[in-house]
Amino acid sequence: MSIIDSSDDHVPSEEMDKLSELSKLYPDFNIDCMRTSVLLIRTSHEIFNETSTLLARHGLSPSKMRILVPLLLRKKPLLPSDLAEYSGVTRSTMTGLINGLEKDGLIRRGAHEDRRMTSIHLTDEGKQLIHSTLPVYMKQIDQLMSHITEDEQKVLHRLLYKIQAGLETSKQS
Repeated sequence: MSIIDSSDDHVPSEEMDKLSELSKLYPDFNIDCMRTSVLLIRTSHEIFNETSTLLARHGLSPSKMRILVPLLLRKKPLLPSDLAEYSGVTRSTMTGLINGLEKDGLIRRGAHEDRRMTSIHLTDEGKQLIHSTLPVYMKQIDQLMSHITEDEQKVLHRLLYKIQAGLETSKQS
């Protein structure tokens, strides 16, 4: 028996019927790959929507969290380019996020030791907001993941890293 019980299969039969129809039209179509992809995308969207709703109640978004948390953890200013790389967004997107966070009083721009650059600093207000939001956010993530064991989470991590490796390979093609 696998680590994940297949009786937990919750793919609506209507969706499976559609996938089966596609496999009839396209004989090389791998229904299992498509089914996995559909489940993964649906699940990631639902997790994103749930966590976004919670963060919005605190005036934040997942994108803003990906900026504030590294600033909190590093306890030192970071360059916008470092934040963009860490967050996986373009520099122009990062500029917009930084502008919004600065307007909200959660970060401030400051001089970098290399005076040609600007550093991003977390304000006291930003620290307070992260310290009050993060425990609630982490509790929600714990609840969302509560149906899978620690061992299953490790398996899921390995599988997701494999999918990410496939994405990297696909980008290079």
